[in-house]
Amino acid sequence: MIRNVIAALAVTIGCFGATSVQANSDLQSAVDLWLQGDDRQSLQMLADLAAEGDANARLLLARIETADLGPSPYRQSLDRSAARDLFRYKDFSPFGRSWLFVEAQQGNELAQALMQAKSAEPDLELIDRLNKFGEHQATDRPTRIVALYGDQGLRDELAEDEAVMQDLLPYLAYLSGTSEHRGDGVAALRHIQPNPVDTAQPDTLGMAGLLALGLGYGDVSPDNRWRTDVENWLMSAPSTKPVADLCKTQCSGQARACAFAFLAVSGGYFEVIRYDSPLETVIPQDQFLNSPRARLMVLRRAVLARTETNQNWLSDSPQLAQISSCAADLIQSERSKYR
Repeated sequence: MIRNVIAALAVTIGCFGATSVQANSDLQSAVDLWLQGDDRQSLQMLADLAAEGDANARLLLARIETADLGPSPYRQSLDRSAARDLFRYKDFSPFGRSWLFVEAQQGNELAQALMQAKSAEPDLELIDRLNKFGEHQATDRPTRIVALYGDQGLRDELAEDEAVMQDLLPYLAYLSGTSEHRGDGVAALRHIQPNPVDTAQPDTLGMAGLLALGLGYGDVSPDNRWRTDVENWLMSAPSTKPVADLCKTQCSGQARACAFAFLAVSGGYFEVIRYDSPLETVIPQDQFLNSPRARLMVLRRAVLARTETNQNWLSDSPQLAQISSCAADLIQSERSKYR
């Protein structure tokens, strides 16, 4: 009863966004379990809280449904009906309404902003609103939309904004400057290390291809002149901390090569930077990046990655084992849990 009163107040006076997690110990327990990697208990707890009206649980559940890059064996085992019951508002529609949609309809401004972030229209004001909510990672897609579809004035304005997602500056630079061969990967290479980049060199184009698209599209040779710089970045960048931590704990003797392997299998620079808290209002980014959940997401994403034709597991490529046999073994071991 008390929880329902709190939830009602949240809708009435807290429509600006989600309410404090500390106000609900049940929610905190669910969050703690989820961060430890326990989907079976945590998701059911969040579903129960969402059904009772908890705005934080609703938004978090909705974001987990779409933002988890490495769904667990438990989630993968759910049929459509069970997944709908777990993640969505129970109504008479075949798919159920997303809790994000329900909250947005009730006037929750954070939910409305997160819904708007799915739009294909460039919107600098939306990026600013999300940052003010504290949902910095949620600006990823709107930032990419400005880079893709905005005019040069919008790109320049966003690039000069101190709040812009720094990891996406290469994307803005690539789409704003003079066209270059493998320019997206070249822009990433310039961003992650300080040395001049000569695009006439085969080593540079090889590494740029890998940074742009991942395994199968570039040079994975240990002799590539940029390999050490890329590994240094992987092992030290805040956004790739889950990758570095996973490899340090599981592949200590091959930690750097392991991190490079996960960069490759995840799809390159612009994908490996996106291990994020689903909802920073509830789970701050630093807390998420340091959690077992983040490391599991790195591993499970690699487990589930397929080739472009969707016919084969990307991690079955001989190239991956050549980069790091430890990373390849980790992925194969985790994949066995999905059968």
